[in-house]
Amino acid sequence: MACDARAAHEQTVPNPEIFWWPQASSMARAPMLGFGILTVYKFSFFSEIPEAADILAKILSQLPINDAIRTSPHQSYLNKGTMRKPYVKTLTPHRWRWLRDYEFITRVDAVLRQHSGMGVQRMEIKFRLHSKHADHIDRWVNFAIASKTKELVVDLSGQDKGSFFTDLTHSNCIRIIKEPPYNLPPQLLGLNYGSYLRCLELTTVSLQLPADFKGFLNLKILSLVDMSITDEDVQHFIFEMVTSIRMLHPLDRLKHLVVDICPNLQEIELNCSPTTLKYSGTMVPLIFASTSRLTNISIVFINYQSALSYIITGFPSTLPRLETLTLHCGERERTIVPEGPFKFTYLRNLRLELALCGHGNIRKTDALDYAYILKIAPFMETLELSMWMLNCRHQPYREEDGELRIVGPPHQHAHLKRVRISGFFGHKDQVELALHILRSSMALEQMVITPKLEIGNDLAFSDPCADEYEKKHYVNGHRVATEFVCKPDHRNVVTVERVVPEPADGEVERKRRRAN
Repeated sequence: MACDARAAHEQTVPNPEIFWWPQASSMARAPMLGFGILTVYKFSFFSEIPEAADILAKILSQLPINDAIRTSPHQSYLNKGTMRKPYVKTLTPHRWRWLRDYEFITRVDAVLRQHSGMGVQRMEIKFRLHSKHADHIDRWVNFAIASKTKELVVDLSGQDKGSFFTDLTHSNCIRIIKEPPYNLPPQLLGLNYGSYLRCLELTTVSLQLPADFKGFLNLKILSLVDMSITDEDVQHFIFEMVTSIRMLHPLDRLKHLVVDICPNLQEIELNCSPTTLKYSGTMVPLIFASTSRLTNISIVFINYQSALSYIITGFPSTLPRLETLTLHCGERERTIVPEGPFKFTYLRNLRLELALCGHGNIRKTDALDYAYILKIAPFMETLELSMWMLNCRHQPYREEDGELRIVGPPHQHAHLKRVRISGFFGHKDQVELALHILRSSMALEQMVITPKLEIGNDLAFSDPCADEYEKKHYVNGHRVATEFVCKPDHRNVVTVERVVPEPADGEVERKRRRAN
């Protein structure tokens, strides 16, 4: 366990196994010279070593009988977990000098030879080294692996963080790389050691993931700076491990954040200044600051999730600048709308992509539930509903199917101006939803209804039956919308688009031959 604030008030127990060399802010004077740091933090509590009792018993057994008797009164004191603080040997300022690489290596080897390798919490290696020093660095990394170090820092840049990032941000700074970077050994990424790691910080090294890499199960902190790594490995390395995305401080240059399918992600917390967030994955809590600048959010859920339920119960409603929300969901069950004073006060544009799924030709969802959107987003100006009726029996509405339901009393929406409904196959609940929007929107200027599938994410067009949807549903969708939605339109704001199914490849070829 690393030395923490609790140990600061206790007596210092010298520990010659720990050394610290001050680090320089620049390496410009001598290419292969520099200050170095090797820090090895041990357990702060004797009792936290699992084998502590056995070790103490063995020590006592090796002492002369008189010494063992004198030691026994202190045994209970040790068993209570008396704190001890690592001793840090520091070169004082008047003794500072540049260290050559072989000097640093010699000193590190000397330190680690003295170390038992037991109970190491944190290990830091900071010096300007390259691939030609791989044998030595491998030995140090293997020491960390063997000692089951929980926090490992390997920084081979030869600079402190402040000067390093300052150099990177200077537009006139040219970095000359004379030696290839050191490549981390594959055993560092193995499952045996990976389960112990809590913190991994890597700077100016090369990383190649093994084919069987499964991530770090317990990693809490990951820092990758100036890395030599492929894009594929970055995605695999991060997505396999990330459980939380938290940005708690302003980042003025961050304008767009894209999070695409991190299987272990559990939360996203933003207290910074991006204006666009795109997220794909399972439903996770989104936590935004009240001063958030987010104006555009796009969410694609890869599991079944009710869009309406998520908007009401899972999505923050207090974003002061949110203008556009796009939500893509697949639904199998009907939404139970909770009662409450929920209001989406700032939302102006809403796009919902709804895959309303059935099972065994029976669909349990109800498109009319989305009439509730008008109530909870009172200042919405644009609404797009892209629907896809999936795995359910095609039922274009007829008068014989019974009267159309009316949600009443209708909520009078004073700001909605433009509506577009796509994937309109003429199902009864689709007709009822379109009529509700038409009757409730006092400022409506245009409502466009099309049977064409416009749902994004290539979902609709990945279905092998998409051609059949075009042939069967486009005609019926146009007919039902014209008959049951256009007739009650006394303001002449509804437009129904006629869609001609595109011919299949074989039919195109036959037409071309006939034309020739």
